Amino acid sequence: MSENNRFNFTKRDIQELEPASADKQQVRYLDTKERGLYLLVTSAGVKSFYVRRKVIGKSERLFLGRFPEMSVEQARSKAAEFHSSISKGHNLAQVRREEFGEMTLGELFDEYIQRHAQKSCKTWNVIVQSFERDFQPWKTRRLSAIAAEDVEKLHGRIAQTRGQYAANRALELLRAVYNKGIRWKLFRGDNPAANLTLFKEETRVRILQPNEFDKFLEALEYESDDTIRDFIMLSLLTGARKANLLSMRWSDINADAKLWFISGEETKNGRPHAVPLTERELAILRRRFQTKKNEYVFYGDGATGHLVDPKRAWRRVLKAAGITDLHLHDLRRSMASWMANTGANVSLIQSALNHKDVKTTLFVYAHTVKDSERKAREKAHNFMLSRKKKSIKSVSEL
Repeated sequence: MSENNRFNFTKRDIQELEPASADKQQVRYLDTKERGLYLLVTSAGVKSFYVRRKVIGKSERLFLGRFPEMSVEQARSKAAEFHSSISKGHNLAQVRREEFGEMTLGELFDEYIQRHAQKSCKTWNVIVQSFERDFQPWKTRRLSAIAAEDVEKLHGRIAQTRGQYAANRALELLRAVYNKGIRWKLFRGDNPAANLTLFKEETRVRILQPNEFDKFLEALEYESDDTIRDFIMLSLLTGARKANLLSMRWSDINADAKLWFISGEETKNGRPHAVPLTERELAILRRRFQTKKNEYVFYGDGATGHLVDPKRAWRRVLKAAGITDLHLHDLRRSMASWMANTGANVSLIQSALNHKDVKTTLFVYAHTVKDSERKAREKAHNFMLSRKKKSIKSVSEL
């Protein structure tokens, strides 16, 4: 394969293509045999055929299908058909946009990703993975063929197999895809997910409790994988988001200034963030620098070049510590809680966690303040009761 990503498409070569890196999100490969035919490979490993051609000075693109459901031969045939229709004055891309009832859910989802998600969501590849997991059997169904009853049943099935939170996220995704399709005039029907009720959700407040702390640190100390141990420890110490830690580069760290810079393109709220590093955090980084293998602090052997979501290792650490129902993201909330317990004010915690909305910080802060309030009342109770005992003793001595 040439360096400019042009090659003669074959089934074997396409199968061997690695997912795009987390930085690029997607990579385009052009076929040398059929004009305008190209393959998009996302960081989630999804491979889609497209054909592109300029029509009256405007670039037109037509989604053909996904590999391996669509073969190379079929993609070339569809691309040739597209070019033939253009030569005859018929634009298949325009025809497809006008044939509202003929669009499938898979086709609308591809439009949703290209026209909306890739521009507004940094983790759009996660959306692709979620769609493939929850709606793969529906991809070829016409939009009008999916009824509210179908969606409600699927909502219930996902709740039974993966939980109510996962079911709600799936319903919200389907609802958003249909809403965009209706807004873009790609579908004239009703949104089958519009009026369905989400399962009731409780805001998660789980943190690493004081009585769990020693067991957690002990389990982490005996973790055999240095990369996993350092990653989890820095997750706890910095309170940083998982995605930011996974993609942390050595070039982002200024050891002299004791700062870790996270660009606005990588933060959830789009604002750049400078994380002040403590001596404990710097000690971990200095040790890892001695054995660095590439540009990433937490290097990996996969296509991304860095560690990917360490779910299995996280479960291993929790099992060793005897801790249940603790998510990796809960360490971020735990750090905020410990900061509040040591007297840090809301604005300082907001800055440390790079929260754009202070309400997000206040929720964690208020929960922690309740613990402090409880301890203060217990201290007052002890003081009052001890005074009462002294008073009784004094009276008895008269």
